[in-house]
Amino acid sequence: MSAKTRPSPAAPRAAAAVLFAMALLHTDTAGAQVTAAAAPPVDTQIYEHDFFARFSPQSARDMIDLLPGFSLDLGDENLRGFGGGAGNVLVDGQRPSSKSGGIEDALDRIPATQVQRIELIRGSAGLSEAAGQAVVANVVRVRGGASGSWEVEIERAADGIVYPSAELTDARSLGAWETSTKINAFWERFPLSGPRMRFDANGALVSSQLEDRPSTLWQAFISSEAKRPAWGGTLTLNGRFGRSEFLPDTERLGFDGRFPDASPDERFAIDFDSKLWTGEFGIDWARPVGDDWTVKLLSLSSFDVLDDEQIVTVERPVGTEVSGSTFLLEENSFETVFRATATKGGNGRLRPEIGSEIAYNRLDSALALETRDGDDVIVIDLPAANVLVEELRGEAFANLIWRVSPKATLESGLAVEASRISVSGDASNTQTFFFLKPSATFIYDAADGLQLRLGVRRTVGQLDFSQFAASAEAADDRFLGGNPELGPDRTTRLSATLDLRSDTRGALNVEVFHEWRDDVIEQVLLPSGAFGSANAGDGRVWGVTANGSLPLAPLIPGGLVEIEAEFRDSTFLDPITSEKRAISNVSSPDILIEFRQDLTKLKFAWGVSWRAAEKSRFFFGDEESFKRDGEQWSAFIETTRIEGVRATLAIRNIGARNFLRERRFFSPSRAGAFTGSEIIDHDRGFFTTLTLTGQF
Repeated sequence: MSAKTRPSPAAPRAAAAVLFAMALLHTDTAGAQVTAAAAPPVDTQIYEHDFFARFSPQSARDMIDLLPGFSLDLGDENLRGFGGGAGNVLVDGQRPSSKSGGIEDALDRIPATQVQRIELIRGSAGLSEAAGQAVVANVVRVRGGASGSWEVEIERAADGIVYPSAELTDARSLGAWETSTKINAFWERFPLSGPRMRFDANGALVSSQLEDRPSTLWQAFISSEAKRPAWGGTLTLNGRFGRSEFLPDTERLGFDGRFPDASPDERFAIDFDSKLWTGEFGIDWARPVGDDWTVKLLSLSSFDVLDDEQIVTVERPVGTEVSGSTFLLEENSFETVFRATATKGGNGRLRPEIGSEIAYNRLDSALALETRDGDDVIVIDLPAANVLVEELRGEAFANLIWRVSPKATLESGLAVEASRISVSGDASNTQTFFFLKPSATFIYDAADGLQLRLGVRRTVGQLDFSQFAASAEAADDRFLGGNPELGPDRTTRLSATLDLRSDTRGALNVEVFHEWRDDVIEQVLLPSGAFGSANAGDGRVWGVTANGSLPLAPLIPGGLVEIEAEFRDSTFLDPITSEKRAISNVSSPDILIEFRQDLTKLKFAWGVSWRAAEKSRFFFGDEESFKRDGEQWSAFIETTRIEGVRATLAIRNIGARNFLRERRFFSPSRAGAFTGSEIIDHDRGFFTTLTLTGQF
């Protein structure tokens, strides 16, 4: 996002929220399919299966997307361990024992016919199973039987290339086991083209390039869950395994001192191949013990094997190679987590939870670089090019839900964490850390359908171990050294939330937040003399998020408008320039507005959506980069006239979508003299997609 000061939009946002709330409270309630849960321990709305039937959902994921004023949160993989990355969806009251793709895979594996109801829980929901979430959706499944779903998709990119994808899910009982499995594979192509213009410090054109950068991504995955009674409780097994390849091929035709014409002076090409094997296996066992207590044991292990190859070729004139380079990166990572919890449920005023977690993380990274100048081959050494990073971490925690009164609830928690990180290889270092992570949330049911929340929470970020090692990016000609002295960043988040719901599809959830971030990871000049990531200082982030759903009947029968929006800003004292600026990659605004109309009797639906342009800034050692992802228009039509099949025709990037970057260069660092800039102006055309889905 831009570091420039802009007028505060707080007043118009507040007025819009009031108008939205008034509309919700006066919405016609005829035909509602929502009922309140009988004497629930928390504020709950129940959406029975019939509520979703008119939309012909194929999976639990489709049904989650139809919940009023609810936005799916897949969890934050940047938080440490299993507990830190909780999302806002449970399945049968439990969080899936998976971290990579966990919630999304679990929802995709459940056919819509096996969903009995979805409970929308406001407030406490299973303590650490969905820690810190204001609204949680709990998918309750039908036991027994067998069903499945299938999906076939054909997509056409703007350059005329057509590619397929397919998905198959199956859920059934196998003896004592309740199983669900998903197999999916797809191939996608993302055309991207436009000019790159390089200017000197005075704004004079130095050179230009015409860039064509089509990217291809293909993936094949299988994920499965099996659950059965065992040893007086329930045993659940989860697995996920797959392979993906990302192949962006770049060609740039260069022109010296002029805008592009028919006679390029140079050809610059990057052949980039990124191949990834990934897998995960989780097992958990839960059983009730004593008076309303439940014990849960969990083990989760995952691995990634990544191979990146970048081959750069420079031809001058076109057709005659004069130089080039090769970048080879191998990264092998592994994580295993063991977790144990004991939770007291029921409708009592006090609901405690205690537990512990131990985790081991490992990354083995090796980077090799060489350049070619004619017949000469030069090997480039970067600091910490080959390193092994290991972390051993332990945590103990206690949480308590206190039902202060029928209208008020207090959630509190405290976690104590100790860890040891060691680096060996080209760089070596050992660090130990100790963190306290308290949290508290006060929840108040102010009126029927209106809930207020005030919370504070301290979290510790999960380190990106690849930043301990050197890296290289040929597309931007950027080389970064590794830093063996990196430590986790920490965030203290204060938030206030208003959640308003009617007994139809009307809903509004607004959160205002302020974050104090310690030891923010940014790019600095490392002791090795190279630029790289480091704990660069403290910063603050603040903003507002909103999710709203507004039925338009009787004005537009079957019409619905849904809005998701987030506005963020930040401040940080730059260690290089000693000036205040934004934190890297704090983007804003993020706005999505969707309209759809379901004409049930005609078995037809249509809709349009608009995503606002999003801005962000990135700060490197000798470069500042501004990025703007342009607005996006999309539309769809959908029919269920074919018995048992839902057919959807969708177009996205209507009128093309623009991606703009401006890079500003300095020497020897951003504290030095401005030396020039580069403007990259790319367009991505429209995509047309035909999707057929069904159940069996």
